[in-house]
Amino acid sequence: MKPLHIAFLWHMHQPMYRDPITGVYSMPWVRLHGIKGYYDMISLLEEFPDIRQTFNIVPSLITQINDYTNGIAKDVFWNHSIKPPADLSFNEKKFLLDNFFMCNWETMIQPHGRYWDILRKRGMRRLTEEEINHIVKTFSMQEYLDLQVWFNLAWFGYKALEKNRGLKELIKKGRNFTEDEKKYVLESQIMILRELIPLYKRFQDNGQVELTTSPFYHPILPLLYDTELARRCMPSVKLPDRFYFPEDAEEQMRRGILLYEESFGRTPLGMWPSEGSVAPELIPCFQKSGIKWIATDEAILFNSIQGERKGDILYQPYLCRFGEAEINMVFRDKGLSDLIGFTYSKNPPELSGNNFMGHLKSIHNYLAGSNGDHIVSIILDGENAWEHYPDGGRGFLSFIYKELSENKDFKTVKIGEYINEHKPVRVIENLYTGSWINHNFKIWIGADEDNRGWDYLRKTRRFLTERVRDNKINKEKVNTAWEGIYAAEGSDWFWWYGDDFSSDNDAEFDRLFRAHLEKVYRVLGAEPPDYLKLPIIKIEEELPSDEPVKFISPSIDGMVTNYFEWLGAGSYRGKVSGVSMYHGDGIASAIYYGFDLSTLFIRLDLKDDIVEEAVKDIEVNIHIFNKHEFKVVFPLQFKEEKKYEIYIKKDETTFSLIETPDTIAIKNIVEIAIPFKFLRLETGDIVNFVIEFRKKDLELDRYPRHKYITFKVPDEKFEGIMWSA
Repeated sequence: MKPLHIAFLWHMHQPMYRDPITGVYSMPWVRLHGIKGYYDMISLLEEFPDIRQTFNIVPSLITQINDYTNGIAKDVFWNHSIKPPADLSFNEKKFLLDNFFMCNWETMIQPHGRYWDILRKRGMRRLTEEEINHIVKTFSMQEYLDLQVWFNLAWFGYKALEKNRGLKELIKKGRNFTEDEKKYVLESQIMILRELIPLYKRFQDNGQVELTTSPFYHPILPLLYDTELARRCMPSVKLPDRFYFPEDAEEQMRRGILLYEESFGRTPLGMWPSEGSVAPELIPCFQKSGIKWIATDEAILFNSIQGERKGDILYQPYLCRFGEAEINMVFRDKGLSDLIGFTYSKNPPELSGNNFMGHLKSIHNYLAGSNGDHIVSIILDGENAWEHYPDGGRGFLSFIYKELSENKDFKTVKIGEYINEHKPVRVIENLYTGSWINHNFKIWIGADEDNRGWDYLRKTRRFLTERVRDNKINKEKVNTAWEGIYAAEGSDWFWWYGDDFSSDNDAEFDRLFRAHLEKVYRVLGAEPPDYLKLPIIKIEEELPSDEPVKFISPSIDGMVTNYFEWLGAGSYRGKVSGVSMYHGDGIASAIYYGFDLSTLFIRLDLKDDIVEEAVKDIEVNIHIFNKHEFKVVFPLQFKEEKKYEIYIKKDETTFSLIETPDTIAIKNIVEIAIPFKFLRLETGDIVNFVIEFRKKDLELDRYPRHKYITFKVPDEKFEGIMWSA
């Protein structure tokens, strides 16, 4: 009986976490998965030289690894790790308690007594603001230091620990770590990251693995090519205005291939199209790029050859055609792939290994009567599963690698090599359009939030193409602007829009997406449209701590003249967003607002520790929305006469100055009076507003975080209604 060929394809991908404005990385996952799954998976193959595998490494992941190893990348979590606890601000300590347990508690925290004790003291649930404000004060400096060390230490995979005795000694020590030991942990992370790309290249060059690539920023290629293609697999979907840019799909592929060649010294044969997303129109693009084979999910195959689900149809390569163009394809066994990704982590390694081998033996026996050779394609994420395995997956993988090395009924192969030696016999003339998730594109398009993102992307791209018709624009700036478009085309932003998935970081992904688009405008000398400054994720009214209950008429003098002048105003003391998380503290401690029949009054109380130098060059933007969009702008430090500016939005990118009132004062507090008539407001109008603190192109803080404050323009009955309420 011929051996059954087994092809593993491990897909390794992280979103682009680098903030396009600040250059700071918002999330640590490139660094932390780098010292765990990315290092473990390739290093384990040293023990099994007969095992052949395929690894797909997304170009934007390679870029970020390079940034870390070249000393360019510093993420927010790193910055909070490196700082001595005695130097941490109150908000930075809150950040540690909020975020330094972001791993699998059962496999990565509970086995380590000290880490587990700190978590239990923090609390095993999401705390309210009041609770965490209280508990911050109960932790000692040593506990904060131990938490900094454990969060970074717990992410090291089994191979890093085997090769680094110092790390194992620290795990054994468990508590009372020193600053030098923390420094050692962080330096060890960078040392491992420096090994990654050379290590994968070495295994490629010695023939044990094949490395493949993806489009650079991991976009959904069919949706870049033409969003209308989504109707094929989602006939009733509500789509945004058409996004039709085949050239962007080709450019994302071209850039991915170029970085692969620079990193690994050869041209890739294979490509994993992001999220296994395919459409027949893309086949000429793959062929033009020099790609010989791609892969996706079994459901795409079954929908391409309707009705045929028997025999050996899944376990062979196919030649897919569109016009004169063609591409080789393999389709993953979803059941086997999902067992590794979601099920085997819950079971003992040997039990899981035997179950996996049992499935392969059943397939082998089933195919015994079929002609020719066969390949089972097992394709899944190369990083996300392993934190759920108690031993990082070592026991399970070692078991099946040993079995596959010794059992002559099976032979592991690299996909490109197998296709080269076993030319496809069957042809698909009408490849189904879809992805590896539910064979459609529902996750990335169709929901209101998704569609708004596509609309913003399309508008920004149109602005760019119109602006670059002016040949006077610096070429470097044009290239930077295009980089913003390509980054915003990545699939990850749209993954978190809509109701399909949610995480604690939804707002941050949303902010990064809009920041990429904002930068396109700024680098070309234009003010970004206001809609890019407001979140796409569902905006709900955020009622202030206290709503206005009576008319007010404060003296606009920049001081709390008396206790009663703001009594009856609404107030807001919410969290901030933007880059305030990078330095721990916000700028404002409270916002008050109120009105009489003709004027809106706003008061800003700055944090006590904000010094004069810190507010230099900071500008306040109050965005006010009703039938029209207005922007109220003023600096926190006036250089000349004290006036503020009111702008009205004319079109997507242009605001016109309409008024420059002088009813503003900045001393101990900021006080401003804005006549309703300047905002074209009438009695009964519903008004929404947000307040930004900006420094040049950088948004420092936003209040509220990702909602808005709302109020109704009052009439004479306002106080009577509020009093009766």
